Amino acid sequence: MSTQKRLPSNLIYHIGRLENVFINQKLESVNLRMSHAHLLKFVQRHPGCIQKELAQDLTYQAGSLTNILKNLEKRQMIIRKRDPNNGLQKQIFLLPQGEAVLKSVDQAFKELNQLIDQIDPATYHNLLAISNRIDKELNEGMKK
Repeated sequence: MSTQKRLPSNLIYHIGRLENVFINQKLESVNLRMSHAHLLKFVQRHPGCIQKELAQDLTYQAGSLTNILKNLEKRQMIIRKRDPNNGLQKQIFLLPQGEAVLKSVDQAFKELNQLIDQIDPATYHNLLAISNRIDKELNEGMKK
């Protein structure tokens, strides 16, 4: 790891990148992509959801989402069943394999949080304040 001084924006980017590398390495061990993990988590929280709900919440294009669903279905992580109230739609449910994989995903985030918990409280609160300020400014900028 480089000890050279970084610009604040580069430092924030670098921390996010390290977080992504950590999580992606853990997900690779269960042959899963982050997009798959997000989808499985959504289905876990919303059993019986339909594809349109997934697309809206996760902001996926219909074609990409269909490919991810087919992949997860083929791997027996989800099942799509006809909606009894609307035969044109299919509801999505987790299968035991999907639940098992989500336990690995949860464990990866738990490990990441344990690393973050090692940051001293003052540094953590400073980082949180910076994050909140950036978030607020970005949200205000989008409203203009």
